[in-house]
Amino acid sequence: MKPFGWILLTALIVSAGGVAQAMDISVQTGVNTNWWDSDTNDRGSQTYVPVTIDAAHGDFFMRVLTAFVSTRIDPSDASKNSMTTAVDTKVNFSYAMVEKWPVDILFGLDFNLPTGRTNLDSEERRMLLDPDLVTISRYGEGFNVNPTITMAKQGDRWGVGVGIGYLWRGEYDFSETAMDYDPGDIFNITAEGIYALTDTWQGRLFGEVAWYGTDEMGIQNYYQEGDFILTGIGVDYFRTRWEAALSAQSIFRGKSEFQAANLQLATEDRAGYGDEYLADLTVRFLMNPETTLSSRLYYLTVMKNDYDENDPSFIDEKQKISLGVSLLRQFSPLFTGRIGLEGYLLDEGRNWYHDDDREYRGFVADISVTKAF
Repeated sequence: MKPFGWILLTALIVSAGGVAQAMDISVQTGVNTNWWDSDTNDRGSQTYVPVTIDAAHGDFFMRVLTAFVSTRIDPSDASKNSMTTAVDTKVNFSYAMVEKWPVDILFGLDFNLPTGRTNLDSEERRMLLDPDLVTISRYGEGFNVNPTITMAKQGDRWGVGVGIGYLWRGEYDFSETAMDYDPGDIFNITAEGIYALTDTWQGRLFGEVAWYGTDEMGIQNYYQEGDFILTGIGVDYFRTRWEAALSAQSIFRGKSEFQAANLQLATEDRAGYGDEYLADLTVRFLMNPETTLSSRLYYLTVMKNDYDENDPSFIDEKQKISLGVSLLRQFSPLFTGRIGLEGYLLDEGRNWYHDDDREYRGFVADISVTKAF
């Protein structure tokens, strides 16, 4: 862990120590392991141990989240590689003002503490894997600050909420060949509306728009991500002992800007990202007051981008289907355990991570415990 990260994390814990005895505190940890292989004999695994600390007092809430991760790849060229490290620490604060104004307001302030690994060498950069293949695809960033504000209003059968956030991202050394990397800031707006169609059916509409600032490398403008647009629709069904939620969403990204030969940013000729579509079905069944059985099925498809197949910037299409089940058990009012299993298939063509077509088969197992104080 970097010294700055330790200093800031310690200061936050010490500053909260004076009110800790008056707060409701819970600690969650466990183990998550993901194994995969492919039709090209590329194999790997990722195991991580997350640690989450939640604290609440009245309308105030605080969360600290970090993890230790070990990633191993065994490519078809027999060049094995692995890396074990801590990742960045997330610290989230929020304060809710409910039924005090015409609208409910939630103020948030989130920090990313640079406790993970940056300044990666050539071998470590091989551990930067597809985020649709592994849960932890990045191991460290800079010091980030993200203030947010969310406003919500609820009626007898309806509710609506709007959130605004600004993510300031600090400079860090991404790798030994990308020093003094300063990622652009992000401004985003989210919104969701719900309507109770009947006593058991509820409809949802949701969306998000994000605008990205310019990434810099040293004193030069390096890259600017295109605009991000997410739209979605969902329906929920509730019964006494079980509930189901079905949603569909799409993601559209604008053209990005890259550094040209004159060191100025220029908009790419064609869209470098394909459109994304995701369908998600979640079912929960209350077996008894202490035990809940859950299942999730989702399907993701990403279209190929607009470049020709013989262009170096071409990214092919991708599909992923996943089915998971989990069991949540409350052993006592202060102690809860969970176990989950998931299997998935990932079929993707050429992309930033490999230059051939691959079909992955994967299996995920996780177990966690939560203790309240």
